[in-house]
Amino acid sequence: MREMIERGSLHPLTLSFADVELESRFQREEGAVGLAGYRIITGATALMWAMAAVLVPLGSDIPFETSAVTGGSMAVVGLIAMAASRWATTMDRQHLLASLLTSANGLVILLLARAGDFVEGYAVGAIMLLFLFGFVSRTRFIFATLRTAVIALGLGAAIFVHNSPNSLILDAFFFIGAAVGSLVGLHMLESNRRRLWIQRLVIEEQRAAIDLERAESERLLLNVLPESVSKRLRHGENPIADDFTDVTVLFADIVEFTPMASKLTAVEVVNMLNGLFSQFDELVAERGLEKIKTIGDAYMAVGGLPEVQNDHAHRVVDLALAMQTCTMESGHFPDMSIRIGVHSGPVAGGVIGTRKFAYDVWGNTVNVASRLENAGVPGRVHVSDATMTLTESHFTYEPSRVMELRGLGSMTTYLVVGPKHPGSAISHAAAGDESNRVTPSGSA
Repeated sequence: MREMIERGSLHPLTLSFADVELESRFQREEGAVGLAGYRIITGATALMWAMAAVLVPLGSDIPFETSAVTGGSMAVVGLIAMAASRWATTMDRQHLLASLLTSANGLVILLLARAGDFVEGYAVGAIMLLFLFGFVSRTRFIFATLRTAVIALGLGAAIFVHNSPNSLILDAFFFIGAAVGSLVGLHMLESNRRRLWIQRLVIEEQRAAIDLERAESERLLLNVLPESVSKRLRHGENPIADDFTDVTVLFADIVEFTPMASKLTAVEVVNMLNGLFSQFDELVAERGLEKIKTIGDAYMAVGGLPEVQNDHAHRVVDLALAMQTCTMESGHFPDMSIRIGVHSGPVAGGVIGTRKFAYDVWGNTVNVASRLENAGVPGRVHVSDATMTLTESHFTYEPSRVMELRGLGSMTTYLVVGPKHPGSAISHAAAGDESNRVTPSGSA
């Protein structure tokens, strides 16, 4: 903002912006705004001179032939200036042409007044109309100054050769008053117009910066929170906590990660995890599921929240198989494998923390999925009876087995063999399948 204000400082004489690029932009914008007015003024000049060709002989001793030639010529000049509007695309070009036309008008008026011997009153009055046109067109101060100087020289010459017994002191006084008032007024108008323009630019830049910051904040927020939860948080809802009666939780863990990591540098470990988990993120997004978090070499995802899905268990098991395939084909480390545990049931979900937000889920379903992963088989997907029941129409399983899970007692579990119809599982569970989405359940 301070830099823009410094760039927008004005030259004391010309009132141009100190920054050339800024001045060029101002010229283009103001030129586009003032083009219609320029055409009106030049057209009006041509019309008034055409009328003057007829009216001047009626109110003076100037012959009709002289006024017709003069008025007609100036009308043509006005039309030429009007036709030059195609070139006058910037403010300076418009004001340069308008000032040349105005200067010519003033000098011709003085010549006609001298020829008709009515310099007193009429000539100065006609010239003062030119200053009025300057206000209407908001002529730049520098051009108005040059135009006034030219007409003042012409008036001075007319006064010098004036041989009437009547003095032109009063006429000169009116001219000087009108000229000074016009120049002071135009200086103030241009200064204010430029300051308002630069203020508008500052406001636009501030708004753009705010929008950029807001977009970046929203992007960062979406990296840690589901989109619907992010919207609720931005709308002031706090705390955010929901009960979900039926979801599927997945835990994945790299087998023998500690001895594997000990052979690598810190950078290699981070690159390996980032590469693998980034691929997992893509698989999660493809199936419309929600990544919850990573803890070291463990990866957690959930299906069925925050937007409830009827086929969440199917999607999650399909994800688990895809993650196993992805790990084997990743090439990050020879013989790398993961254990995956999956369980379906109720959970609570919400936003944890006030400074560093995190969306998390908790409940017995989460604990069971974690235990199934711990007790699983490397390279296999280990699921509970609840998950198998929800997905048995889509996947085949090895015969059940009863396992003792730490802290949970005996539980019937299954190892996934694969989809019953290979190639159909992923497409059925794709994120775009909106037919399987329903309204979220109530808040806790």
